[in-house]
Amino acid sequence: MILSNPKSKPPARIERWNLRIQDFDFNVVYTSGANNESDFLSRHPLSRDVDHTQEDAAENYVNFLTTHAIPKAMTLQEIKDETKKDKTLQGLAKIIREQLWDSKPKWHELNTDNDDIRKYINVRDELTINDEADIVLRGSRIVIPRSLHHRAISIAHEGHQGLVRTKQLIREKIWFPGIDKAVRDMIGSCIACQANSHPNPPTPLKMNDLPPEPWHTIHLDFCGPFPTGEYVLVAIDAYSRFPEVEVIHSTSAKATTLKLERIFSTHGLPQIIKSDNGPPFTSTEFKTYMQEKGIEHQRITPLWPQANSEAENFMKSMTKAIRAAITEQKNWKKELYSFLLNYRATPHSTTKFSPAELLFNRKIKMELPNPVHQMQDTVKDQQVRENDVKAKERMKANADRVKNAKESKMFIGDTVLVRQRKHNKFSPRYDPKPYRITKINGTMVTASHPGHSITRNISFYKKIQPQPGKEEWQDSDNMGGDLSDDVADEINEDGENEVQGRRYPQRDRQPTNPKIRSE
Repeated sequence: MILSNPKSKPPARIERWNLRIQDFDFNVVYTSGANNESDFLSRHPLSRDVDHTQEDAAENYVNFLTTHAIPKAMTLQEIKDETKKDKTLQGLAKIIREQLWDSKPKWHELNTDNDDIRKYINVRDELTINDEADIVLRGSRIVIPRSLHHRAISIAHEGHQGLVRTKQLIREKIWFPGIDKAVRDMIGSCIACQANSHPNPPTPLKMNDLPPEPWHTIHLDFCGPFPTGEYVLVAIDAYSRFPEVEVIHSTSAKATTLKLERIFSTHGLPQIIKSDNGPPFTSTEFKTYMQEKGIEHQRITPLWPQANSEAENFMKSMTKAIRAAITEQKNWKKELYSFLLNYRATPHSTTKFSPAELLFNRKIKMELPNPVHQMQDTVKDQQVRENDVKAKERMKANADRVKNAKESKMFIGDTVLVRQRKHNKFSPRYDPKPYRITKINGTMVTASHPGHSITRNISFYKKIQPQPGKEEWQDSDNMGGDLSDDVADEINEDGENEVQGRRYPQRDRQPTNPKIRSE
């Protein structure tokens, strides 16, 4: 029931009826229209004057609602003045007073847009006029003129509550057509909210195709420093998953190329080398070395190690083996070579063949005996490719399901925020300076800000709506957020983005532990 339900919010017209019949004790009984005789007296009122006390009480109640439903810092007089300037609300007020809802031809005389009036038709039974303040009400809420929409939402959004709570707050006080969309759009363009909200769901995985032959594509990465102050350079073949590991004392380009020379002297030159954006791989010396050898060097998206997953996954197993050796107080280098022998002879979970068998076309000898049967090369290659496709499809499906991955809908020209490293719990999740997308290459996205360009995986970006009436780059340097050196990029000669600073720290020699001294 409307009258006895404390949770109901009836229109002001029903509220007036409720006030008038409060002194009566009655039961409400439903009677169908066929048996409900018309009330003669209500259709033939007496000509004498009637007491308006009850009407005044009802009107005072409406005035009370009007006065106490005003948003903070927005006066009733201000709403009244803006309502008088609003042609739509003035026309709406006349329609309500003269009951012209069904007389649409007369709407043209109201000097207003009929489309704007139609937005109120669905709630016409809830609309009333406060004659004293000349303000339109929907139930107990004030209908705000268009000129105050943005300001009212801004007041309700003070404190940066979320979308749901902001709508709950503003619905208690005011109303206007399209209020939900207006609140959603404003919060979507609020830089402070978007910079501190949760990131978007990750995009579905993009699986790389298997190279056409062994030692065609090589993944490079560093691991360390280890207890002796040394590093490990890992080079792993994308086709066979065969790893080459070199202990190195420095991550400089000169030391790196020297170790690569030894690897290439054994296996030959690859067509492609993939690496991250560490200092040796972004140096001019390394770039010159790649050009001299005729090798295509591809750097992955900055701060996105998943793109170099072959090397990253191998280093997890290798690091575990080294930690186990240190725990058992063994020589970690000797145990590393034992690990490599077993790893190269073990069938890979993706290809179902051992890395050594795919690279050398033979099973390497170890303590365990080898089977006599050898598979033909053509059959082996076909089986490897089928196994690789099935394994990657399975990995992609599982990862996309677990992460609830969704396709991104970002395009060139979109305004975005860039995820940054959190230095403390009050650091915003995203850099509050807006960027504009300038280039999209698969999941590698480049965005620009005046005087700065940055390349990241698409999951690092959050699309936002440009703030209405504001220049996107206005006062961007004073917004309180900045990308750290770990995130900031610079454009190199090839037009690709590089990470500033050193990813790998300079080597700090430590006293050698006699228990793990290398032989």
